[in-house]
Amino acid sequence: MNIACCIEYDGTDFRGFQRQLTSHGTTVQGALEEAIERLSGTFTVVNAAGRTDAGVHASGQVIHFHPAVQRSLEIWQRSLNAVLPSTIAVRWVRSVPEQFHARFSALSRSYRYTVWNAPAPTALAARYSYHCSKALDTDLMNEACQLLLGSKDFGAFGHSPGDANPRIAREGSRSCVRTMQVARCTRPVAGEAPVTFEFKANAFLTGQVRRMVGTLLLVGQQRLTLEEFAEILQRAEKTHPGAAAPPQGLCLIGVDYPEKFGVTQNEKDI
Repeated sequence: MNIACCIEYDGTDFRGFQRQLTSHGTTVQGALEEAIERLSGTFTVVNAAGRTDAGVHASGQVIHFHPAVQRSLEIWQRSLNAVLPSTIAVRWVRSVPEQFHARFSALSRSYRYTVWNAPAPTALAARYSYHCSKALDTDLMNEACQLLLGSKDFGAFGHSPGDANPRIAREGSRSCVRTMQVARCTRPVAGEAPVTFEFKANAFLTGQVRRMVGTLLLVGQQRLTLEEFAEILQRAEKTHPGAAAPPQGLCLIGVDYPEKFGVTQNEKDI
């Protein structure tokens, strides 16, 4: 049996999604695998659509695993939510075809980055947004977002998996070309917080969203022109003024799959 789940988590206290040595801290994958082993008596590998970094959140992360014991989907969801820490929640559980893979079957991933743009910080949203007290021109940032659309080399904003994994590099997966389907910046109420960035692409480089946002914020503060932003993107070099925005503002909000798998999400699902 192959089971897929939609996972929500507060990433503040996790060292990212991917399992690490215990001495390096708790990870989301580690917590999920520990919970499944507790329920089944057997260690079971969990695979995810996106390997979020330390401090990054998710409302629409998708995982899959092959359980060692047979239980109804309802019982799996109820049992996992009973033993997982309160910072991780299983939103839904579905049976999927054997060939489904949370990462490799995905057509696209969607992220949202939230900036609390006001003179004073917010206490209630501090874990889920980045406080920027400087004035931001949302229209300018949205114009810059349009330059990101399409298939481009995003090497200026991130690293390919092959940069850190020699095996992947040998297989020729060091390309930084990704296809951006959605890139926008909005402020629901003019002149008020928050400002949100939304990105959807077939895949993302390591660190890409946070560094794109950090560079877009320079455009919003009018420290970078649209022409300079376009030049940074075109050069695809990592040396430029844009630093990565802090992790707490970033959230993986959804993953799309071919219809045959029956797990494609939308906002009402998550």
